[in-house]
Amino acid sequence: MAILKHISVKNRFYSLAVEYLTCQFDEYTNKPVLDEKGRIQERENYLIAGVNCEVDSFGAECIETNRLYGKNNSVKYVKAHHYIISFEPNDPITMEQALEFGTQWLDAFAPGHQAVVAVHPDGHNGSQNMHIHMVINSVRKYAGKQSRWHDKPCEWKQGCKHKSTGKMMFHAKKWVMEKCIRLGFGQVDLLAKKHTDNYWVEKRLMNQNAKDGVGVTSNRELIRDTIDKLLPFVDSFEQLVECLQFMYGWKIRVTNKTVTFSTPDMKQGIRGNKLGEGYGKTELVDRIAKIVAERNAEKEARRIAEEEARVKAEALAREEAARKEKELQEERKQTELLARKRKLAFSRNSIQQDYCRKELECEDWNRDYVDYLQSQFIKVNDIARFTEEELVVPIMSREEFERQQAVELYQEKAAKARELWEDALKGISSVTHKWKWEYMDYLEGIKYQDTADVTLEMAKEEIMSYEEFAELKEAEKEIQEQDSDIAEASKIVTIQIDTMDEPQATVVSEETEAEISEIEETVPEDAEVVPKVIDYTKLSIEERASLLPAPTGDYTAEYDAYCRRMGYTAEKMKSIRYKMDVYDEFMEEYQYRKKRYGVRDNSRIVKLEEKNKGVR
Repeated sequence: MAILKHISVKNRFYSLAVEYLTCQFDEYTNKPVLDEKGRIQERENYLIAGVNCEVDSFGAECIETNRLYGKNNSVKYVKAHHYIISFEPNDPITMEQALEFGTQWLDAFAPGHQAVVAVHPDGHNGSQNMHIHMVINSVRKYAGKQSRWHDKPCEWKQGCKHKSTGKMMFHAKKWVMEKCIRLGFGQVDLLAKKHTDNYWVEKRLMNQNAKDGVGVTSNRELIRDTIDKLLPFVDSFEQLVECLQFMYGWKIRVTNKTVTFSTPDMKQGIRGNKLGEGYGKTELVDRIAKIVAERNAEKEARRIAEEEARVKAEALAREEAARKEKELQEERKQTELLARKRKLAFSRNSIQQDYCRKELECEDWNRDYVDYLQSQFIKVNDIARFTEEELVVPIMSREEFERQQAVELYQEKAAKARELWEDALKGISSVTHKWKWEYMDYLEGIKYQDTADVTLEMAKEEIMSYEEFAELKEAEKEIQEQDSDIAEASKIVTIQIDTMDEPQATVVSEETEAEISEIEETVPEDAEVVPKVIDYTKLSIEERASLLPAPTGDYTAEYDAYCRRMGYTAEKMKSIRYKMDVYDEFMEEYQYRKKRYGVRDNSRIVKLEEKNKGVR
């Protein structure tokens, strides 16, 4: 708790104020305390600081300011203002904090003034309370700042004198109260009306009460303290009166508007409104009503708080119970799930062991399949890491594994074939590499191979490079050239046998006649004629046209028959370029046959077919 006091100083000796703040003075006579040699003694513990001046030259600087602005030239003028802020002995404030407190107060309510601030921890009458002394020059050295408690410009202008008005003191006390509350000190209302005690009566009663050693409290103070102690525990004014009468033996007279209190040792009672503000009958009734209302509000707030705490505790208990129940359910579910997983894992391991044993018993066992089976074994410690969906996935048999392995390997092979196809298209010239297009057809056959027909051997078969492919094609060409002579001879023999009954005019070269004669000599007369399978891919267009019947008008059927004779598979037909080459070759043969047989329309085709049948 802190209080604020103000004292006007008309003494022109400013140095005396600094001497009072730094030296020891008797608190009753207000005279300096001297040592054995008659010298004034310095205070044992204090802090002092100057504001807008130095402490040692405070007096000289104030006199210089007064002369500069022509102020304080008369004895009756106020030369300085002395403000005191006193704290309670139990307020936890240090000397440094108190000095900062006073400096901040001066900055707010006496800006621009020369001042000294001193802090003393030794209060009067041995109270040992912390208090602050602030002495300011009444003349403002620097311009201040206008505040809401200022009414005239002279209250903040430079060179004008300080005015301790009622409005200024009101805001100053309010500032002290708010500051103390923020610091956590207990604080009384400094803005309330003070007690209207008669000083000399109070002084005399205090001296009388002090004789018996009880204390220095006056009767008025005793009555006020007793009433203040009982107010928090009574519910009405009547109950207060009864307590004072029966507990302390007081005589109390109550009228419609007043109440008079008298202690047992008092000859004359004191009215309540003479004790100060708040002790008249009406005021006591209002104070008791307010205290009762606050007490009831506090009880209600306590009841509400207890109810909220109870509800919150119950809610927390329910949440805790629900959490524990949920944990138990989750634990139960995890236990059941683990049991199911363990059962599935054991069943899966049993199937894996059967597959592995059967595979190892085979002479042609597949090492990759065995590695796959070993990877499917689930250890007991690893069961929890798997899900039920993963545990119910069936283990593949060898056929399924090899089928999947063939598909995966062939996909890699097809990807490599696509890369080689692109490289062949860009990096191989058809001029210097005559097998370029056949090699690309070979790669396209691999690219567009249906994976449903792929076997593991096909997937593992390596793709030939262009050099290997060209070497193979050259070898095939040599074989074809060796077999072409035999095929030609066989064809002639077949034609001769077919036309043996009705010989027809046939143009044969001399070399062919020699070959036929040799063959006729080697073939016995009674030998059985066996029709030979003709490889149309090795015949020229003229030779195929001479062996095939007259063409029909159905181009689709003719084209399909041509593809079957030439052995072109569906995969090879997927290539657009290849189909165009095949179609061009087919059209060349088809047109040659039409020209050979002179076919113009379907009726002509039918007649030629009937004629050919008759000839045969």
